[in-house]
Amino acid sequence: MKHEYYFMAGLPRSGGTLLKTLLDQNPKIHAGPPTPMMELVYHSSKYFIDSESHGAFPNSKAAYNLISKMIDNYYFDIEKPIIIDHNRAWPSNIELLKTYITPNPKIICTVRDVLDILTSFITLMNKNSDQISYIDEYLISKGYPCTDEMRCQHLMSWEGLVGQSLWVLYRTLFMYNDGSHLLLVEYEDIVNNPDGTMKRIYDFLELDYYQHDYNYIDDKNPVNDKEWNLKDMHKVRKELKKISKDPKDILSEAVLHNYSNLEFWKNENHNFKIENIA
Repeated sequence: MKHEYYFMAGLPRSGGTLLKTLLDQNPKIHAGPPTPMMELVYHSSKYFIDSESHGAFPNSKAAYNLISKMIDNYYFDIEKPIIIDHNRAWPSNIELLKTYITPNPKIICTVRDVLDILTSFITLMNKNSDQISYIDEYLISKGYPCTDEMRCQHLMSWEGLVGQSLWVLYRTLFMYNDGSHLLLVEYEDIVNNPDGTMKRIYDFLELDYYQHDYNYIDDKNPVNDKEWNLKDMHKVRKELKKISKDPKDILSEAVLHNYSNLEFWKNENHNFKIENIA
């Protein structure tokens, strides 16, 4: 089957799993969990650039044919005509998408206030206090205490999931600010105005609108959370409703101070600097 390709990315704990589950309700759309497709395309392209044999006998057409067919082969068995591939690093690889997959890539990118993201992580880790999460494994390996402040500091670092994702988004918005390739979708909008948000997404993708069911949400392609050793990290509730805690009730004063007003995508007077990702 001939497929059309679109893409998803975004900040962690910002509704990406919920959104892909909703999109997957559409009988024409396949929206699954994150895939290694970006890494496969990136490293294959880099291999050809760095390869001595390719350098000695360059064959750009052969390289293009091989790499551009990867995504078709990956989704060969999917019988839906529209594919939404999910990987956080797609926004920083738009030129790669243009070269090998589609001349006009469109990426849906979910975002959420940083303090709400940290609150969600800390709440989840405290709920699973009998487990040593991937974050605590890192802290223990470095000899750091597994406190909520240290967990937040790691999440916001260059090596942390939130810090990495913020940098990717910041860099992408700096380079591509015309809105043609990237649609930012706020978590709050998905929960509070799902129909309006989904219509905005379909308009961006230039696809016919589909009426989604927000009262019964069934994740048919769940993420295996054992990879992160953090139960329910990607769990999607059956019914669309907001259940989140106030950061002031969960985070310390230091965390609230250090990571407030970092939302550069919606506030010109934000406090975000590269130095924030220590």
